[in-house]
Amino acid sequence: MILRSGLKSFAIAVLAAIGWMKLKLQRQPTLIILTYHRTLPKHHPDREYEQPGMVTAPEVLAKHVDAMSAIGAEPIHLNEWLNKRKEGLPLPRLSYAVTFDDGWRDNYQYAYPILLEKNVPATIFLVTKLVDTEKTFWPEQVLKLVTTQAIPHAAKEFEWLKPFLPHNQPSVPLSLEEADEVIGKLKSLDDQTILSHLNDLPPIYTDHGGKKSGRAILNTDEVNEMASDGLVKYGGHTRHHFRLNRLDDDLALQQEIAGCMEDLQVLNYGQIPVFCYPNGDITDRGQSLVKAHFQAACTTKLGWNTSKQDSYDLHRFNLHDGNSASRLRLLSTIGRSIL
Repeated sequence: MILRSGLKSFAIAVLAAIGWMKLKLQRQPTLIILTYHRTLPKHHPDREYEQPGMVTAPEVLAKHVDAMSAIGAEPIHLNEWLNKRKEGLPLPRLSYAVTFDDGWRDNYQYAYPILLEKNVPATIFLVTKLVDTEKTFWPEQVLKLVTTQAIPHAAKEFEWLKPFLPHNQPSVPLSLEEADEVIGKLKSLDDQTILSHLNDLPPIYTDHGGKKSGRAILNTDEVNEMASDGLVKYGGHTRHHFRLNRLDDDLALQQEIAGCMEDLQVLNYGQIPVFCYPNGDITDRGQSLVKAHFQAACTTKLGWNTSKQDSYDLHRFNLHDGNSASRLRLLSTIGRSIL
């Protein structure tokens, strides 16, 4: 065990050194896009019902900003970097853009104060039809469902879910790690089907003892406040976070992509024509619609972006406590992308 831990620490250090050297030797203007989802303190109750790869502690986010500064990377708005490149204006040798996917309320509560303090701009990719609602995404609903109760063997309401559970019929609530695996398996279904099943469940399975989690997604006031001084801008992440490769209907694709842009244009300020693919899933038809309504798009592909990068194929680093809790781990995550 000690040997394995030592080898892991050595590998992290090597990857960090590779990442640091590669960045230092890079001569072509390069943009690093740092991607986050939820920003939650270490003991926040929402962590009990969230995928570990979705969560970053506020102090870890602050460490990332300091680490980027230490390697000489300049903070920049994503759309500003894209616009400068398009206009042929000089770009920093090394810059980084902060992005948050989904539009979580905790971005306002815990990340925004850090961005303000350190004067770091950011882009939040909004799921526009969830703004100003009490709704959340199906993975969070499933996580809470299967980690707080055993799924009844005889309950017909769960026939759709049982094939995805460990050992098919567990008799106890799942651990967070087991529930995370269930989420991965459920992605073989389309989003509307999963949501329909969840909406059909009787309240006895979903009220969780009468305890309500508070609003999870941003509201208009929070969106406007963060955009009022120009520090935070907003791109599109579809209307409902439906994965594009699971939408066969052309009208549904239009509504999720073109409709998302229409929703963004209603914002008082801060909207930018940059899209972010839900789950990183891309289809030819979906990409064509994105190109017709947006000027750039972020993927989930790992890596940084040179000045020659396709605007609709922007690479990013998805960060969370597990892969970037320290400066060394952050640099190792960046270094891993070039191997």
